[in-house]
Amino acid sequence: MRGSGSPRYAARAAYLFLASVLLTGACTGSPNSPSPTEAAGGTLRLLYDQTITTWDPQRMYSGPEGAIAVRLFSRTLTSYPAGGAGGVGGLVGDLATDTGTPSDGGKTWTFTLRSGPAWEDGKPVTCQDVAYGIARSFAREQLPGGAPYPMTLLDIPSRVDSAGLEVPGYPGPYAVTAPPAPTAQATATATDSALPTATAPSTSTSTATDIVESGSGSAEFDAAVSCRGATLTMRLKVPVPDFPVIVALPAFAAYRRDHDRGGAGTFDVFSCGPYRLDGAWEAGAGGRFVRNPSWNRAGDALRQALPDVVDIRESIPVNTLVQRLVEDKAPDHTAIGITDIPAAGHAALLADPAVKARLSNPLSGTVELLQPNVKSPVMSNEGVRRALALATDRAAFVAAYGSTVMTPAYSALASSIPGHPATPPAADATPTATASATANSTAPLPTAADPDAARAALVAAGVTLPVHIRVAYRTSPAADAAYAALKAGWEKVGFEVTLDGLGEDYYRIVSGIDASANYDVFRRSWFADYPAGAAVIPDLFDGRMNLTDSGTGQDLGSFNDEAVNTAIADAQVEADPVKRALAWAAIDAKIVAVVGQIPLAERRRSFLRGSGVGGYAENPYLGGWVDLAGVSVAH
Repeated sequence: MRGSGSPRYAARAAYLFLASVLLTGACTGSPNSPSPTEAAGGTLRLLYDQTITTWDPQRMYSGPEGAIAVRLFSRTLTSYPAGGAGGVGGLVGDLATDTGTPSDGGKTWTFTLRSGPAWEDGKPVTCQDVAYGIARSFAREQLPGGAPYPMTLLDIPSRVDSAGLEVPGYPGPYAVTAPPAPTAQATATATDSALPTATAPSTSTSTATDIVESGSGSAEFDAAVSCRGATLTMRLKVPVPDFPVIVALPAFAAYRRDHDRGGAGTFDVFSCGPYRLDGAWEAGAGGRFVRNPSWNRAGDALRQALPDVVDIRESIPVNTLVQRLVEDKAPDHTAIGITDIPAAGHAALLADPAVKARLSNPLSGTVELLQPNVKSPVMSNEGVRRALALATDRAAFVAAYGSTVMTPAYSALASSIPGHPATPPAADATPTATASATANSTAPLPTAADPDAARAALVAAGVTLPVHIRVAYRTSPAADAAYAALKAGWEKVGFEVTLDGLGEDYYRIVSGIDASANYDVFRRSWFADYPAGAAVIPDLFDGRMNLTDSGTGQDLGSFNDEAVNTAIADAQVEADPVKRALAWAAIDAKIVAVVGQIPLAERRRSFLRGSGVGGYAENPYLGGWVDLAGVSVAH
């Protein structure tokens, strides 16, 4: 998931389709899984304090839904081994026999589907099923949400809509006339036996979406996505060397046309994975997934599918959920909490050795950073920005949240992304006061705050002290304390700081056309959609795709450096994964050096599980959520 603001797909499309994905990297660990013959059976329970938003793969974007779906019932062309073993380079074929074959310099990719994968009714998964799933991603009106990459990458002509925005010329596979809005009952009660075919009348309480074989834009889609037997060919707008990693996203999952109810099928599940939904999904309560008799373990190297049943319960108050897992009584001893435990409860959980052994605290992939506003009178001065960075006390920021919630970061690239610095800057990299006194110094920034160097840099910048700045951040009790700690450090060296704590409308406000005139520094939080510098750096720092007459997009600080933009363009099409990782690392370091960003910390999550759960691991390439591929339960 990206930052918390609204996606600006139209403005970003011309650059997003250049996105490339890296094939090397680290992971949070691999599961210690028993063999299927030793641990198969039993019921795994997943406990959630929130509600599942959808089981439709083309509508998934954030939350645990995607991580659950691609291990239980939905399959994509490629995917990762359990726990992310092997890093990004561990990517393998899932429905496809391998990770694809490029041609035309990387603008065309072909994937051969393996024989064996079948839908729950026994029919084989076909190339047309994968193509149809991809086509559904274009139906944004009927299927809102989901990742934009099919629309931004595939070589399909665009058009200008009534609002003057550039949008894909292909509207998706549904009839032009939208169906009536589904009732709550129809949305919640769909089952595999009740789903209508494309031509059969619907048995639900709402009218089924009409599926059309062709129509406006379909010829263009068929030219970009085509099937010849078991071979799927996709043609892209530009070379994308690492397209295989992008097609691991749920947006590229297979979907059966005759089981598609469009917008009415929010919780419909028709499985080509190891489990099928037993009856209906009850929104607000949950449902049970049982074994799919048409799934063949021999044809699926990624999913061990050890439990007989995966039972998911939602809308459980978080305190109740935690208490149940702490008590560890049957049947909760075979349960996993898929909610991030509030920080207030961490100390008590860690104090009990038996509970601590069942608590995990992985890095989340979400990086907190500051974006100085280079358009503001004070922050346009690089010396002032450097002074601010030198005075930034990451340790105090992390302490305000707690070490189980944040860990210091020195890069916009999360720990799981190739190019992330393996270690923070060396301790002896602290600039001397003389070096720091140069406003445009490129000396490495220290790991800890350096008030003396910061004040020297501020004096050398030629500004009158104190330097008044307004800092915008998203308020919460922990954030209020963290930014108060940063303010204290900044004011020690000659800044006079006004903190503007904004609420739920934070990103709407700071992305507005007037924000650059109102604030000097912006808080930013970012999670990459896929593990690559291309999913971070361009979105946050490429002024060409962000800066418009209507606002700054994701580039809140209005950073727009010609040399950096050129380096971004080169990195996006670099074919060699090692060189590409090094390129993103260099760009990230350059932006830090000129203080276009001040990384603060990477967020951690806290998950608790029962003592009867084995093979547990999170997967950083499935959003950092628990990886169900290797989990077993005692029984």
